[in-house]
Amino acid sequence: MKQNIYTHVDEFLRDDDFIRYVMDACPDKESYWASYLHAAPDIRMAYLKAYDILNHLDDCSLLSPEEVHCLKQRIMHSIQHIN
Repeated sequence: MKQNIYTHVDEFLRDDDFIRYVMDACPDKESYWASYLHAAPDIRMAYLKAYDILNHLDDCSLLSPEEVHCLKQRIMHSIQHIN
C-alpha cells in the first residue's frame, strides 16, 4: 500500500501505477486499488475523477489542451516502461 493517501486528482494522474492500472485495465491491480479506496473512502471522488479523465482524454473538458498533451506523453512514457 502506498504510504501517502492521495486527496487530489492530480496526485492520481502523476502515479505511474494508477496510470498503468487504468490504461491497461489490469484486473490483478483491482484488489490493490479497492483496498486503497477502502483505507480512505473520502478520496473516492478524486479517484473517480482521475479514472474518468484517463478514460476520456480526447473529450475531456476538465483539462486544457496543453494539459491533455502533457498527460498523454506521461502515459505513453509510463506504458513504455511496462514492457
